[in-house]
Amino acid sequence: MGSAQFHWIGRGRLALGVILSLFCLVPCSQALAAPAEIGDLTVTLPDAATGWRKAGKGNLFMLQKDFPETEDDKRGNALIQITKPLPAARSSLRAGMKTFVATLPDMAKEDILVKHYGVTVNGYDIRVEERCCVHQKNVSISQIVVGVAGDRQQAYLQLVLLNVNGDRSRSAEADFAALVRSVKLDPSDKDFDLVPASEDGGLDGVFTHLDTGLRPNVFGGMDFYSDSTITTFDPKGLFSTELPKGGRSITEHCKETPTDCGLYTLTGGGFFSSAGSIEMRSVTSAYGTIEIETKTFSKKGEDLVIADADHRAVPPFDEGTTLDGEWVSTFASSGMTATSSGSVASSHTLRLHRNGTFERAGWSGASMTNEIGGSQSGVTTSSNRPGASGRYKLSGYRLDLTDVSGKTETMSIFEPDKGSDGLLVINGNNYLKDDGK
Repeated sequence: MGSAQFHWIGRGRLALGVILSLFCLVPCSQALAAPAEIGDLTVTLPDAATGWRKAGKGNLFMLQKDFPETEDDKRGNALIQITKPLPAARSSLRAGMKTFVATLPDMAKEDILVKHYGVTVNGYDIRVEERCCVHQKNVSISQIVVGVAGDRQQAYLQLVLLNVNGDRSRSAEADFAALVRSVKLDPSDKDFDLVPASEDGGLDGVFTHLDTGLRPNVFGGMDFYSDSTITTFDPKGLFSTELPKGGRSITEHCKETPTDCGLYTLTGGGFFSSAGSIEMRSVTSAYGTIEIETKTFSKKGEDLVIADADHRAVPPFDEGTTLDGEWVSTFASSGMTATSSGSVASSHTLRLHRNGTFERAGWSGASMTNEIGGSQSGVTTSSNRPGASGRYKLSGYRLDLTDVSGKTETMSIFEPDKGSDGLLVINGNNYLKDDGK
């Protein structure tokens, strides 16, 4: 992409000084309706009740939201900026992103902290880059930039946060992500949704795969993990990497939590053979980025082999099934750096009886020490989870626990090992059966 296509940037360059001046504006802009057309671009704006207002004029469509000073937070400000679509080839998206990021020169020097890329539900290329943090005049500035490219034109959006973090940051980022998911470069584009095509689908059931390895923890150490990952396939073409909780269908779950989900298509094979590959289109971020992967696929009886990894079929619990035993879920993580060390641990116990009753209990604890300038400080804390008892019900992949007060908690559950209740996976956590030895 040549510099001429970004001529408006050269004339109205948004340096950090301009951003800081907007930070000092008195709120005076009008409330906005939800839909907006920005040149040939259509987006759905945040509800005006959430505090976003139109701000500024020129080639950038801008929204502003103010956060008042509180006992815990400084006064903050969030800006959303959207370009009109620019004529450019799809292949120039990466170069266009670099040019757009450079409109905040100091931010362009920062490393990319988080990156997402893929396609949108309408088939456009999309890139997302997050950077943090530049400090100017006691203001902390972070940036999220998004580029969306079709065959003939592109659009760029960014969220700039000034002294906004914690829950405020998450709220502004959620509004921005919803706006990005709504981007339409053509009037025929559809809204963001996971809708299977006619050629999608063909599988039905829950399948589990044992995933083990090492991963870094927040204390600078490494933890060993052993997870029974699952994939739930809907015959029409949806899949989810989580079991829907609370009795929801996979369609309902994917509408509420699309980043757990995606669409799949079985390809290859012939009249006398099954499909030889599976295309999985996974939603990889709240911005609607979809990553497409094609993996080898075959069936082994009731089980599946995907990318040479076994995925075993998990049968549902029959209505009214009861179990007998005690299952324990434990977690521990620890590590240390040159000046600090820390650890956390927790344990949860669930007892199920043949007569349909249950008891549950648990505890958690944490410890952390820091050494600064030769002095050492530390904190240790622990707590017990209040015990509970009542009746339980198993059905399908659902466990209902109803305590003595009549309150019911619904959780997902499955047995990853066929014909054995030695391990239960409840709400995604491994519960090992305690045989008393």
